[in-house]
Amino acid sequence: MNMNRIATLLVPFGLLLFSVSPVVFAQTGSETVSCGEERDIEPGLMTEQIYNRMNEAFELIGEEEYDAAYDELDNLRKARMSDFEKASVEQAMGFIAAQREQYGAAIRRFSEAVRLNKLPNQTHFEMILQIAQLHNALEQYDEALQQLEFWFCVSPEDAKNISEVWVLKASLHLQQDDYRQALSAIDQAIEIAEDVPETWYRSKLGILLELEEYRPAVDVAKTLIQMSPDRKEYWTQLSGIYMALNENQNAMAALQLAYRRGLLNRGSEYTQLAGLLQQMEAPRLAAEVMQDGLEKGHIEKTARNWEVTAGAWYQARELDKSLAAYAQAGEISDSGKIDFQRASIMTANENWEGALSAARRALEKGDLTDSQEATAELLTGMAHFNLNNLDQAEQAFIRAANYGTLRSAAREWLNHIEQTRQRLASR
Repeated sequence: MNMNRIATLLVPFGLLLFSVSPVVFAQTGSETVSCGEERDIEPGLMTEQIYNRMNEAFELIGEEEYDAAYDELDNLRKARMSDFEKASVEQAMGFIAAQREQYGAAIRRFSEAVRLNKLPNQTHFEMILQIAQLHNALEQYDEALQQLEFWFCVSPEDAKNISEVWVLKASLHLQQDDYRQALSAIDQAIEIAEDVPETWYRSKLGILLELEEYRPAVDVAKTLIQMSPDRKEYWTQLSGIYMALNENQNAMAALQLAYRRGLLNRGSEYTQLAGLLQQMEAPRLAAEVMQDGLEKGHIEKTARNWEVTAGAWYQARELDKSLAAYAQAGEISDSGKIDFQRASIMTANENWEGALSAARRALEKGDLTDSQEATAELLTGMAHFNLNNLDQAEQAFIRAANYGTLRSAAREWLNHIEQTRQRLASR
């Protein structure tokens, strides 16, 4: 079972759960009542002497003098008693053992009280349930589930309307990776409870995700968001669920709402939102998210991330912001490809000085394809020409002409330079 995706379910019955040495016990109570059978027990009676000694023990329990109370009850067990009195003593000793976190001993005491089969129905069935809880505390999940199923089988219907017991059942089914039964149990708990804890919905969401039942998972995630709107994981889970349903518009909307609430703080969350915004043809919003993440330090300042930001600004027709981002990327990158891109943009916008600087840096860094290298030389020549540096332009075009792909264009520029020189000379 993926415990990172499924929240641990605990039942608040007063037991402290921690790891102890395993102790194996057989199912308790099956010898006293069968499924569908009505248990009919006559009321038991205590002698005055036993009653008084029991009362003394209960007073010690009330004062949390558990050791003294246990010793008193242990001595009382040696007296001649009826089965009803014995069961009452065993029950009290089981309670004390549980309070002392001696869960194995508590199971033995409760089991003996159940075996004697003399206590009233409510007490009898509650001890069976307590035994199930104690097995759970001992991490004996198979025994706990077996005992709990028996309790459900023999208890009257009105006794089963305890939401925490259904949560325990769900927890035990999760231990067996039985997600379908766990879902049924947690649904029952939610239906019964008047005030459903947030953790129960979290457990249900985890179960639905394990079952890949994404449509109902949407509703549960929305419920969790209503309960805790500032809990980031609920928004990101909702976005992820929508993505699993191929509803990227909704996935983007959920993640964008989390962003607007200031909940996102991981680079992957920013880049995922930016990617979704790009898919939804909202490059300006994508660029804003990327820029914000980079400036806040949530997104790592890599050449690639700055390049993505620059591309988004360019698609949004924010040329200055795009070039600024490309400049950041170029400063970091060991490759000349980003500066080559920057030179191309500035050439198209007749920013000749910027184009010249970027093209030079692209060629200095290298890592260009032959086509890019040829184009960078051509862009260098064009920039020099428009800055009236005809000699430098000529040298750049000569270098560009060495590449077959741009030889024709470079020669045209060389002819243009020659014509320009002749025109200037004739003045």
